[in-house]
Amino acid sequence: MSLIRHTNRSTPWNDLDVLANRMSRIFGDSAFGNLTYGANWVPAVSVEEKNDEILLTAELPGMTEDAVEINLENNVLTISGEKTESRDEGENGKFHLVERSFGFFRRSFTLPRTVRADGITAEFDNGLLMVRLPKADEALSRKIEVSRRG
Repeated sequence: MSLIRHTNRSTPWNDLDVLANRMSRIFGDSAFGNLTYGANWVPAVSVEEKNDEILLTAELPGMTEDAVEINLENNVLTISGEKTESRDEGENGKFHLVERSFGFFRRSFTLPRTVRADGITAEFDNGLLMVRLPKADEALSRKIEVSRRG
């Protein structure tokens, strides 16, 4: 059982924003004319299957739980939010390099049918979002005893 990455009903430009963001991290903003300034960013996510649940963990550094929204519709779990950047240069300073990502994000995952939607919970701690997706009873593994016939 695994979660399937859900493709949003959005434009193909989102994928180009992600590509430009990754390329700028490798080569620097000057190579691409600072295409990522204010562009969408994609937080890193891990999905781990345990005996009784699936644990989805998303890295959201610099964000608070108030800036994150989680929705479930038609068996698609969507995590979205916005990471804002504060640039307070003041009179005596200016930025020479900004590598931190910011902006709006949306990640969607199609849930397997064996997840109990009514039991989904989420916790946020120090920029780490943990979404617990409990498995339905019929999806849990169990040992079946073999008896002797006769």
